[in-house]
This record gives sequence, C-alpha cells and structure tokens, in this order.
Amino acid sequence: MPKAAHFDLTGKKAMVVGVENPAGAAIARAYAEAGADVALCTLEPDAHVVTARKLAKEITAMGRESRVYVMDVTLGRNVQVTTRQIAKELGGLDIVCSAPDRFLAKPIGKITDTELANVFKLNFNSHFFITRTAIGEMEKNEDGGRIVIVTSVLGERGLPNTSAYAAATGATYNLIRSVSQEVARNQIGINGIALGWMDWQSDRIDPADDEAQRATRFPIMKRAGAAEEVGPLAVYLSGTGVGYVTGQIFPVDGGLLQHL
Repeated sequence: MPKAAHFDLTGKKAMVVGVENPAGAAIARAYAEAGADVALCTLEPDAHVVTARKLAKEITAMGRESRVYVMDVTLGRNVQVTTRQIAKELGGLDIVCSAPDRFLAKPIGKITDTELANVFKLNFNSHFFITRTAIGEMEKNEDGGRIVIVTSVLGERGLPNTSAYAAATGATYNLIRSVSQEVARNQIGINGIALGWMDWQSDRIDPADDEAQRATRFPIMKRAGAAEEVGPLAVYLSGTGVGYVTGQIFPVDGGLLQHL
C-alpha cells in the first residue's frame, strides 16, 4: 500500500464531539480534508451550533457530507441515542473523536462539590460515555474502528491549583489504556492526544501566578501550540497507518512535559 494511503479516510464515517473547542474543530476539518464524512457535535444548543454550522458548510464545500448535532455528554443515555442517530444517518461509524474540555483552576480547599462534579462530567465522564457507545457501533463493522480522545498533559504531570482538572484528565489516560485491552480483539483502536499550552487558552493563565506561568515558559519550542497542529495527528490515529498502535497517549505540547 502506498504510504499516503494510510492517511486517506475516503469513505470513512466520522463523529467529532466538542467541535466548539478549537481542537475539535481542527480535527473535524482534517478528517474532511482526508476524505471522511463528518458529524459535528456541540455540547449545548446555543451559539456553538452557529459555529458548527459554518464548519459544516466548509466540509460540505469539500464534497463531504456533514451534519450538526447537539449532544449532552453528561448523560450516557443521551450520548447513546445521539450516536445511534448519527450512525444511522451517516451510514455507519468508523471514527470517533471525543474532544469536550472544561478547565478549572482553584486551590483544592476552594473547589466546591458541584465544581468537582462538573469537571469530571466534562473531562472524564463524557469520554467514558462516548467511548462506550462508539465501541458498540464499531463492533458492527468488519474492520472495527478508531477512537481518538483529546485530553491534557496535566493528566500526566499536574500543576498547583489544577487538582480537579488534572485528576479528571488522569482518569482519561487510564480509560484509554484499559479500554484498549478490551477492544483490540475486535480491531478497535483507541489512543489519546494530550494537549499542552495552546494558543486559545490564554484565559487559563493568571499573569500574576508564577506557578501557572510555568505552562507558558516551559515548552521547549518556546511558543503556544495551534489547533491546526492537532489535526494531522488525529488523522494518523484514525487511519490504517496507526496499525499496531493502541492504548497510547501522544502529547502535542511543544516539549512541555520534557521540562515541566
């Protein structure tokens, strides 16, 4: 097989959840550029739907099929119903990318029970529900499928005041590692992309907090990452080129973990 064919997703049916997130939008666009039809899922029925519809028009202009859905990722039943609808309307489901993200930075003593629950709902439970449902759809496929979860490098190495967020993303790391062992026999691969300091995250850093500034000072590439730098890796993890790779988390962090 020509090497370029490993990055060709022509005829594949993809679902990306969290397209209001720049990383999710970039991945959806990259899937379409590689030839896939893409279902775009936003988390709430608000202005994000307008953004998703603009992205759907871009994808349609490429000659791909694209539709917009609202998926409440905090409820497993809603994820299941919406995913089944998408699979029916697209004609199957080969690729699923889960990219919801909700950041919280607070000293542990100031994090309320509600805030803790919400952080886990958006940064762990959502990935669990999406993965569980995706597997059910992919088991119907003769050649399985690919699942990509977008998370944070803080799941590997925490920072002060990120206890809840880092714990939720750390749980996602082990979700990927554990599930990969359950589904490999069905030719379903699951891998993660762990983001470092990205250029849309300026609202996460307190300029007066020296500890928080480590995230911006320590990338060895000395810059923030861009959404467009996430898409190509997602395409690799969703195509035939990924081959013998599953249960892995790939940092897109400019070398942050080498210095943090």
